Amino acid sequence: MSSSETAQNDPSLSIPSDLERVLVVHAHPDDETIVTGATLATLVDRGAHVTVVTCTRGELGEVMPDDLASLRGDAAALGAHRETEIAEAMRQLGVTDHRFLGEQDARTAGLLPRPYRDSGMEWGPAGTPVPVSDLHPAAFCHAEFGEIVSDLAAVVADVRPDAIIGYDSDGGYGHPDHVRVNRAALRTARLAGLPYFAITGGSAHPEAPLADADVVVDGAPVFDRKVRALAAYRSQVRLLQTAGGPALEFPHGAVEPVTVVETFRLVPEPVADPASAPGLDELEISGRIVTSVLALLAGGLFGAIGTIAHQDTVGSFPLGIVLALAMTAALLVGLRWLFDSRLIALMAAIGLTAVVALLSLPHSGSVLIAGTPTGYAWIFGPVVAAVLVLAWPRMPRRAGDKMGASPRDAVAPDAKEQN
Repeated sequence: MSSSETAQNDPSLSIPSDLERVLVVHAHPDDETIVTGATLATLVDRGAHVTVVTCTRGELGEVMPDDLASLRGDAAALGAHRETEIAEAMRQLGVTDHRFLGEQDARTAGLLPRPYRDSGMEWGPAGTPVPVSDLHPAAFCHAEFGEIVSDLAAVVADVRPDAIIGYDSDGGYGHPDHVRVNRAALRTARLAGLPYFAITGGSAHPEAPLADADVVVDGAPVFDRKVRALAAYRSQVRLLQTAGGPALEFPHGAVEPVTVVETFRLVPEPVADPASAPGLDELEISGRIVTSVLALLAGGLFGAIGTIAHQDTVGSFPLGIVLALAMTAALLVGLRWLFDSRLIALMAAIGLTAVVALLSLPHSGSVLIAGTPTGYAWIFGPVVAAVLVLAWPRMPRRAGDKMGASPRDAVAPDAKEQN
């Protein structure tokens, strides 16, 4: 059975009929057409009001054709050029409500408009995508997470969508801007009580088997419009005609067929779980400060408890120092894992070592940390643990977080790497 036949026979595999207003959030111009172009055109044809929000102008994208070589290395000029490209793509798809995040129509009331710039992408030492090292102050990944969510919430308040469509937790292929769009759009959907549909991919062949899809859009009736919209993005992709149908060539040489079928999954409400705690990048500045101070105090408390208990023994077994060091390691590893940040673990390490150093000094003639092997183990053990935890390239990701796997494992090597 083809995917289009499946969609007709199974109501769960089609666009829900009650979606009359839909907000679609993407990272860079061209993303919306490559992975959701058919869906946008189909929704428009059904009479739905479609709002597309693009979070950056893709200022760091690679420029393909030589006749546009003047745009290479000129972020401002490329961003302005890509504005014209997405305007033409929206015209081809029939979308009349397109907004750049941070502009007046996609900005928190009372705040001046601001641009969110492309964060770029490079491979970090752990083999995971990270923003470029010389990140621009206005970059999307540099902005406060709460500000991004607030701007998206302003769009929701304006258009009152029935659902939000955005990326899955890995952003499709791991680009930092895509991952952040997922977090921000999903948070906005949760705050507004709206269903969130994550893009899961698609296929150039309607008869291809589908997996983990709650919504399947057969784009065959609007495929020509998707192709024409893709043709507008000359700076980023080259449209090719192959024996298997239209395909896209990307700057790094990969060629991928244009997808006819686009698929999505409904992201369920999360079950309360400590592993679902927000990462440090999702907290406001005040939240980061409070969290850092609490980590500093927690480290100091652990240092005091360990100092009191480290000399305890059970018979000849040094139970106290073993438990004190284990407690120290657990605190540092737990904070690094929970917040996916060295900063919070560092603050705890500073508080712990500072208290240990202070208590190692003589007080009123008594010594809390003696010059014995056990004492030296307590003085230097937490320092060694802190160095190991902070130097570790990347902690294992929390359960259920797809970002733990390297996109090199989840995405074919020829996946589009820039934007």
